Amino acid sequence: MGTTEGATTEELLQLANELAGLDETPRDSGVHVPGTSIRRVIFALDANVGLLVLAKQLGYDAVIAHHPCATLLEQGTVYREHYRLVTRFGLSEAEARAEFGPALERTVRRLRNRRLRSLYYESPNQTFLEVDAARALGVAFLNIHNACDELGRRVGQAQLDAVLARDPAATLGDLVAAMYELPETRLARDHYDMPLELAIGDPTAPAGRAAFVHGCLSAPEEAIVRFYWRHGISTVMALHAAFEDLERLQARPEGALILTGHYAGDSYGFTPFVRALRARGLEVLCMGGAIDVDRGPWDGA
Repeated sequence: MGTTEGATTEELLQLANELAGLDETPRDSGVHVPGTSIRRVIFALDANVGLLVLAKQLGYDAVIAHHPCATLLEQGTVYREHYRLVTRFGLSEAEARAEFGPALERTVRRLRNRRLRSLYYESPNQTFLEVDAARALGVAFLNIHNACDELGRRVGQAQLDAVLARDPAATLGDLVAAMYELPETRLARDHYDMPLELAIGDPTAPAGRAAFVHGCLSAPEEAIVRFYWRHGISTVMALHAAFEDLERLQARPEGALILTGHYAGDSYGFTPFVRALRARGLEVLCMGGAIDVDRGPWDGA
C-alpha cells in the first residue's frame, strides 16, 4: 500500500486481515463499492446514507464502516467462532457445541433469515440503500468487522491477563481499574457517557479466571456466558448483552460479568487498524463511536 498513489479498497481490507492474522476475509466483512487511489478515509462504527453524503461533501475517497453493510447473507456464520474461542481458554469445543450449540445455531438461522428479509427496521444500515448511494456518489465503501474485533479481543484479554499474572487474587475491581488504563475506556465514559459496567459481581470479590468473549460477530448470549462460568471461567467480559439475557443472568448469576460498552470495546480493535492506515500515509477521520485516541476532539481528556 503506497503513500503517494493511495490504496485500493481490497488493500484496506487485506491490511486489517493481516493485522488480525486472518487468512481470508470473514463473511461479516467486504468491499461493497470498490475504489482505487484512496488517500482520505472516514472510519465509523456504522455508515448510513447521510454519512456517505458527508464524505462526498468533505472530499473523502472512501468510507469504512465497522458493522456489516449490504446483505452479507451468511454473516451469521461468524457467530460460530464462539465454538473455537472457548478452546483458547483450554475448554472443550465438543462440550461447547453440546451445551450452547442449539441456542447458537438458532441465532445463526435467525440472522440469515433477517438478512434475507432485509427490512430496514430490523437491520438499519444493512440494506443496499447505502451501497447504491455510495456508488451514485462515487465514494468507495467497505466494512471491516471481524478483523477489528479480533484485534480488540487481544487487547482486552491482554489487559485482564496482565492483572491476574501480577496478582492471581486480583478482584473484579482490579480488573475494572485495569480496563480504565486503556484510553478507549476512559474516552467512552468521559466523551460519550458510556462507562464500563460491572453488570454482575461485587468489586471486592476475587476475579478468578477471566475471558474477554469478543470477536465472534456479536456478544455472547446467556447460554454462552453460562458455559464459561460453569467451566472454570468465573469472570466474563463482553461488549454488551441483550436486555433479556442480562436480566436472566442477573437473576441467577453463576459468576461475574463485565460489560465494556459498545464504543470502548470495539475501539480497542480500531486503534491498531487506524494507526496502521496512518502509518501508510492515509488521512483518517473517525466518527460515530469509533474512538480516535490519537486525534479525537477530546478537549485534552
